[in-house]
Amino acid sequence: MKHSIITIMVTILLSEHVMAWDFTSPVGGRCSGMGYTSVAMSDFWSIHNNPAGIAEWRHISAGFYYENRFLMKELGYKNAAFLIPLDIGVIGLSVRQFGFTHYNENKIGIAFARSFGKSLRIGIQLDYLLFAFSKDYKKYHTATFEAGLSYDITEKLCVAAYLFNPVLTKIKSLNKDKLPIIMRAGLLYNLTDDFSISTEIEEDFEANFKLRFGIEYKAYKNLYLRCGIQSNPWIICFGTGYSFKNITIDISSNMHCQLGVSLQSSIIFNIKSRS
Repeated sequence: MKHSIITIMVTILLSEHVMAWDFTSPVGGRCSGMGYTSVAMSDFWSIHNNPAGIAEWRHISAGFYYENRFLMKELGYKNAAFLIPLDIGVIGLSVRQFGFTHYNENKIGIAFARSFGKSLRIGIQLDYLLFAFSKDYKKYHTATFEAGLSYDITEKLCVAAYLFNPVLTKIKSLNKDKLPIIMRAGLLYNLTDDFSISTEIEEDFEANFKLRFGIEYKAYKNLYLRCGIQSNPWIICFGTGYSFKNITIDISSNMHCQLGVSLQSSIIFNIKSRS
């Protein structure tokens, strides 16, 4: 019964030419606990959030992220990535999927990022996008790209910007729907070695812009506590993370002002370090 209801909802959305286009939601248990602030972070999950952030990654690593949106498995958000540092920069492969059997959105990306001097990092990612419906419907696909940069103004302050789909790609379907252009800009400020704040703005051009704010506190050795907030819609976020040996685990939870609770978790495996 639940599947039938969700299928009807998706059909209505399609008939009104309103798609979810959930290809750029911030990914990772860390950022989801900090109000989804992500653009100025330099960590493993930057391959999904701002490819410039992987430029200084020094491990061959694999990671997995899952978000149980509003505690409904049909709205599950699954992500994975693999990073390899090279002499010329860092390359990565990312995969994400949103939805369930009767409707899902899929994205595969190949990214490259490198540093220019000690302060500037630039990254770009080529994306293949696939929309899959139930067996009775056709699949649609297209391609686009995203890019980002980050710059350290001081040792404590980093500013960053990110752009998805600047070429305004259209879906190869009867209606030729357009993917939105999405921009983010923000900063990360490390007040101390144990305390940092992050803030950013996201502009969709087809929806209300979002403001995000997050805090991270290193409570004990490798234990981190986080909280944050996002506007449009209003979401309150909390999370924690812990690293031991070559594994990092982050979990978080957030409360949507109207739709309720979502849970997130991610794990990163550092397979081999590169000096």
